[in-house]
This record gives sequence, structure tokens and C-alpha cells, in this order.
Amino acid sequence: MKSGLLERALDMLDHALLIVDEAAGVHYRNRLASTLLKSEAAPLMVSAGILGARGRELQAELHQAIRLACLQRRPSALVASQGARTPLRLMVAPMDSAGAREAAVWILAPQSPRLPDPRLLAVLFGLSRAEARLALRLLAGHTPQECAREAGVGVATVRSQLHSMFAKTGARRQAELVALFARIPALEIERGHSRA
Repeated sequence: MKSGLLERALDMLDHALLIVDEAAGVHYRNRLASTLLKSEAAPLMVSAGILGARGRELQAELHQAIRLACLQRRPSALVASQGARTPLRLMVAPMDSAGAREAAVWILAPQSPRLPDPRLLAVLFGLSRAEARLALRLLAGHTPQECAREAGVGVATVRSQLHSMFAKTGARRQAELVALFARIPALEIERGHSRA
């Protein structure tokens, strides 16, 4: 696929997207990201080709998330609120490219009306199908006991899945895990057939 075609496709996304290297150097930004970063009220900015933030704490969190994605292949999520009327949610995910250490930085609207696709959760965090389904139930506000009942398994199984998800995501508590999953874009993964 030619890069011009890929860039046009990325410009059609409903979310702002940047591709950065481990030093936060911006390699690409789609149309929405370019528009967002031009605003002086936005909590993020690009200066001398480096993605940064308008506050020291957010800057440190953002650069740490980028390093985790590039060097340790671990996704992260954070909230950028400084200077913005409405906080922005950020998802930083490792990119698979030929030996390059790059990360995708998704800039999301504060309230995403849809839940993320469970397959996207599985791909981003290495979750099993059962763990991805559990993640969606937790996002919908269900307790572990309710999740166990709905899945037809014991609470011990749900707790085991939770501990597995903690290990895969780096979260330490259920609330932290739910907050992380809540920041994932509600993108759909193509199911292998065209829509009419």
C-alpha cells in the first residue's frame, strides 16, 4: 500500500493519531491531531518535532508512556487535562514496524459512547477472549460476582482472570484496570468482509 493512501485513510479516523519514536519525536500526525495541536488551549504540543505537554507532570507521564510502549512494548493510558476545557484521554500503544521503536499516540474525546472492541483489547494487552469479555463487563459496571454469574464460572475463575490482566497491563487494582480500559478507543477491527 502506498503511503499516500495510508495517510488518507488515517486522516479519515474519528480520533487524533500521532506516530512517535522513543524520544517522542513525531514521525506522523493525522488531520485531527494536526488541528488539535494547533490550539493554544490544548494540553499537548509539538515543539521542534517533539511531542510534549504543557505541564511538567503530564510531560513526564507522556514521555514515560511513550518509552514503555517503544522499549517494553507496554501500552499505557493517561488523561491530559491541564489547559484544556475538557480533559483528553490518551492511549499510547506499541507499533509493530520493521525493527523501529515507535508508538501510536491516540488522543480521544473525553466521553466515548461505545465500549472498545474486545478484539482490540486482546491485541493491545495480550488478553485471552475470556479476559477481554470480562474487561467489557467490568467497564459496564458489573462486579466480579456478577461477571462470574453471567459467564457461568466461579468467582475464583474471575479473580484468576483479573490477576492475569493485572500482570498483562501493569494495573495493580481493579479500579485502575477499569480506568485503563475505559480510555481505549472504541475502534472496530475489520471482520474480514466488506460492508454493503
